[in-house]
Amino acid sequence: MELRHFKSMNQVHETSEYIKALEAFDGIPQLQELKSLAIERTNMAPGKSVLDVGCGFGLETLRLAKKVAPTGRVTGVDVSPEFVDEAIRRARTAELEVDYKVGDARRLPFADDTFDCVRAERILIYLKDFSNALAEMERVLKPGGRMALIEPDFSTNTINTDDRLLMRRIVDHETSQAVEQSYLPGPLAAALEDLGFADIEIATRVLIFPQDLGASYFNSIGSHANEAGVVSAGELEEWRGAIDLLRKNNHVFASIGYFLFTASRN
Repeated sequence: MELRHFKSMNQVHETSEYIKALEAFDGIPQLQELKSLAIERTNMAPGKSVLDVGCGFGLETLRLAKKVAPTGRVTGVDVSPEFVDEAIRRARTAELEVDYKVGDARRLPFADDTFDCVRAERILIYLKDFSNALAEMERVLKPGGRMALIEPDFSTNTINTDDRLLMRRIVDHETSQAVEQSYLPGPLAAALEDLGFADIEIATRVLIFPQDLGASYFNSIGSHANEAGVVSAGELEEWRGAIDLLRKNNHVFASIGYFLFTASRN
């Protein structure tokens, strides 16, 4: 799995590897804390209408459907038809009513002032001009409606290998290739203000990777750096050896900073 493919997931037709990794990442306790806080701060409750932008295969969408049931409604939109098909399958299995659509966050297929709540997670970092998507979310949100955005500061990716300079070179290369917005939290706060949002609140968590996921991810980005000529074969061997030793001793400590933005549309 390569994170850079999230920039064009509609062109990825084999999604099983992505689903497995996203499910593992979704289980990180600190991420779940941000998601719970997002629900609390946007006042999601029975009867509310909610849009999940970039819903993927519906992990959070199904939770939101339970939260607003029985009188509310949840809609999920994602650019990947394969993810949407999987989301529909999971909703049927869970016997939950969710309206899923294939669509682009920059051109949302909904009328103005449609939803009480709009939320998105790890979507804006993959967009070259995230302001278009943000404006679209604002457009479909009802006046007085609440927005929740969960996004990482991708540059804070780190793992506890001893060679910190090598780690930084590998992570910096991945940051330059995998996402369009390597430091989104700063401009995102200003963008919400520019759109006229009020009651802007920010919460943060440092997410700690599970041992296997952290080892697998950081091993893979070392390979990407080697393929690009950023690190030598010898440095890649050193990198893999260090991570494998950490994993063998259950000492992998990999983390990334995440931010929750909530705001009200005027």
